[in-house]
Amino acid sequence: MTGVITTLRNWAWAFAVAGLAAGFGATPVLAQEPPIDYGRFVPALVEDYALPTARDLRDRLQELEGDVARLCARPEEVGDAGEATSAFADGFAAVVAAHGRLAVSRFGALADASALERLAFVPDPRGVLRRQVTRLLAKEDPSALTAATLKDKSVALQGLTALEWIAFSPDGAVVLGTEQPDRAYRCAYAGALVAGLIATANEVGRGYASPSGQTALLLSPGPDNRLAATPKEAAEVAFKALMTGLALMKDQVLERVLEPGPANGRAARAPFARSRNAVRHLSAGIEGLALAITAAGYPEGAEGARWIGNSLQFETANARAALAAVPADLGAGLADPEARARLVYVNTILSGLRGTLAGELAGHLALKGGFNALDGD
Repeated sequence: MTGVITTLRNWAWAFAVAGLAAGFGATPVLAQEPPIDYGRFVPALVEDYALPTARDLRDRLQELEGDVARLCARPEEVGDAGEATSAFADGFAAVVAAHGRLAVSRFGALADASALERLAFVPDPRGVLRRQVTRLLAKEDPSALTAATLKDKSVALQGLTALEWIAFSPDGAVVLGTEQPDRAYRCAYAGALVAGLIATANEVGRGYASPSGQTALLLSPGPDNRLAATPKEAAEVAFKALMTGLALMKDQVLERVLEPGPANGRAARAPFARSRNAVRHLSAGIEGLALAITAAGYPEGAEGARWIGNSLQFETANARAALAAVPADLGAGLADPEARARLVYVNTILSGLRGTLAGELAGHLALKGGFNALDGD
């Protein structure tokens, strides 16, 4: 009897399905999420993140140009030398933070003509900058004293990291403008550096504002586009660049300074540690990552990924709060167990973010974003 009932139920189900198919002209399907609008991501990333962040870097550099001029004026023209020194240190720190917020994205105009490396030669695990700048100062090469001639030299001699090397002593004190045998040369070189940096920042800003180079390719995908044939591929290129920025912060900054060894030696591996701005730069990079992902709207691109935006804001806020409690002198921070524990905690946060963004977010959006340019993928 049970078998008969089961058979009747199966027939009833079959007739019901057949009736629905006949009534609607097709086999019913489950409800699906709306299709992903891949064309929205890159334009929003450019307009709402890259452009304002590039302009902020340019503005901070223009202010720093005045700080360098005052610091390098003849002693009798300076007035309060201590005030000029403090203004330069503060101005340089503001530029470092602006650079950190922008450089983490690594896409579009930043990827053209070595703009990233011309703004700051980081990472530099082999100490290329130290060797090249030391040789330049020893020779007092006059071809490094104008922005026009400096741009033809090694990118290691052109950026913020070169300015840091000549302007600060190993203990973080400002030495630019002080009475040294090579004072005049250092000041002239510093002026050329800042002028060149302003030119590069303007170049990057123009590349985003009036799209050219990689930015233009990402904004206009098509079958003949060598970088992105479809909006989805454009979104993938930009997303991959952001994941590369995240990987650099975690793998080539935090993990390298947390390795065993003398604290000061490990601290020197981090960008801008010499000027006591390494923690500031790292915090700004984490802020920039959150700004970029949010501006592009990646978490809102798929129904199931919207929680990731809230998680991103929460975790990056935690990381920046932890970094705010780490001494500006990174060497001192690494030598202090509590401060070092905060750095370990930030490293753990970045590991989690990499899994969430390159794993879950990329998966929800069906992006090939679970890798970065450092993987060679």
